[in-house]
Amino acid sequence: MILTLNQRQRRPRQGMVLFEVIIALAIFAAVAFALVTALDSSFGAAESRLDIDGAVRSLNNQLALLNAARVLPGDRDMPDDGSGYLYHVSVTQEQMVDQHNIPLQNMLRATITVTWQSRGETQSRSVSELLFQP
Repeated sequence: MILTLNQRQRRPRQGMVLFEVIIALAIFAAVAFALVTALDSSFGAAESRLDIDGAVRSLNNQLALLNAARVLPGDRDMPDDGSGYLYHVSVTQEQMVDQHNIPLQNMLRATITVTWQSRGETQSRSVSELLFQP
């Protein structure tokens, strides 16, 4: 069988097209894998940020409840409110003086710590505030 010049050039080109398609698919797979990894990381970061935001809002709510009631010095755990957050309250007497060096009475420092589980890890945040109770 005698091949013409046109047929000889076509055969290597057909093999080259298959090789180019394989290379293109490999590049596409690498880019797709990188995008999926980036999206997973961004969704994880967003989930963590939402957990922290919820914890900060719950701390503010607990602090508002603490300001509304009479507080005594001591450490105690708050009852579970069903939110998945656990609270610990520490109230200590604060020794303060005014500009004339006269001691101020009934000044308390309240510290509330919230703890929760996020992506298998224990997270916590705290807030502290001075309270005056006449």
